[in-house]
Amino acid sequence: MKILFITPEGFDTAGPNNQMAMVMISDFLSGGYDVHLIQSRRKKEYPQIPQRLEGRKGFTCDIIDRKDIDKSHLIVRYLDEVKYAFQGFRRWRKVRDADVVFVQSCPTVVWQLVLLKLIYRKPIVYNVYDVFPGHGKDVGMIKSSFIYKCFALLQKLAYALSDVTVVLSEDMKQKLASQGVKPEKIRIVFPWYDVETVREIPRDENRFIREYGIEPGKFYVQFAGSIGVVLDRQSILEAAQLLKNEKDIVFQIIGDGGARKKLEGELEQSGLENVRLYPWQPMDMIPDVYSAGSVCVIPLNKGVIGNGVPSKSPLLMACNRPIIALVEKDSHYYRLLNESGIGIAHDSNDYRAMAESILELYRNPEKISELTRRANEYARRELSSTVNTRKFMNIFDELGKKK
Repeated sequence: MKILFITPEGFDTAGPNNQMAMVMISDFLSGGYDVHLIQSRRKKEYPQIPQRLEGRKGFTCDIIDRKDIDKSHLIVRYLDEVKYAFQGFRRWRKVRDADVVFVQSCPTVVWQLVLLKLIYRKPIVYNVYDVFPGHGKDVGMIKSSFIYKCFALLQKLAYALSDVTVVLSEDMKQKLASQGVKPEKIRIVFPWYDVETVREIPRDENRFIREYGIEPGKFYVQFAGSIGVVLDRQSILEAAQLLKNEKDIVFQIIGDGGARKKLEGELEQSGLENVRLYPWQPMDMIPDVYSAGSVCVIPLNKGVIGNGVPSKSPLLMACNRPIIALVEKDSHYYRLLNESGIGIAHDSNDYRAMAESILELYRNPEKISELTRRANEYARRELSSTVNTRKFMNIFDELGKKK
């Protein structure tokens, strides 16, 4: 069986979902599937083809050069995505032997899907990482109700055109069902950690610690990921302010994004000396980065859960790092962390509660051990790459039989 794999981004540009895409394709190839990838090229920061995929039997690729447009320029970016859909059309129409099309999450996916449905006529799996335009509206990127309604109508068409829509969580499934997507068309495949590469890295082997001279003997509160509209960065700064007199507690913020420059200015203005800012790290450094923290915080702005899910959670669990999250109290993710004892969740924007939990874990290493033990067991059972990429392959096989 051959999979036509279409993604709006490319491995050359840093992104939070690159590792998941790489592991997916690698596991598909190992599972006996051929994969033709269509990806973009924007920043040329990293190899366009990861070493893990280079030269693999059954793997082919088309690359489309694109401009790097800031995410805050919503309309310009949207039009560029539409252009990319038609550029991709000229590539994928030549791939005549694919059995199933796999389309990665993208706000303009409807244009890809219309072309695929009208011309290619192969079963389509639409993999949703962020529910659009709900995500854009809830985090404040889309302020016009008219624009929101237009995008929402187009997105409904996208769901109708796909044979299967895959989401990352129960919260996202409920969100799509509330928007009229038939529940039988929605499948959940959790975000995962790569069983081949993701593990706790001891301090004496840790490349991130060595490269940046991370001082031993401190308690590091870490956020690593995209610094953008999803992140409630103010809660991190407020928690750091509350804990500034705890000299052994240090905050690490690692990443890049549209709000990084604002964060740099806010840090300078605050005068906080217990916060360290580091650049985005390559994919292969992820286990080293997460293993360099003592506890990891995931403070999300309101509206994120349901429209998305923290894909870093499985990686943190696999690296034996406890999670403290700020999310909506009525979310499945909130209940999962607290009721299963695999993390700590507080209501959105409750930075005081986050600071109290940080202090509690700092003073109670035995609680950290218990949290990470439960989380690691849960991750191995539910969130490994082998378990979850197999779910995709089962969907491909099911659709292939229906052709």
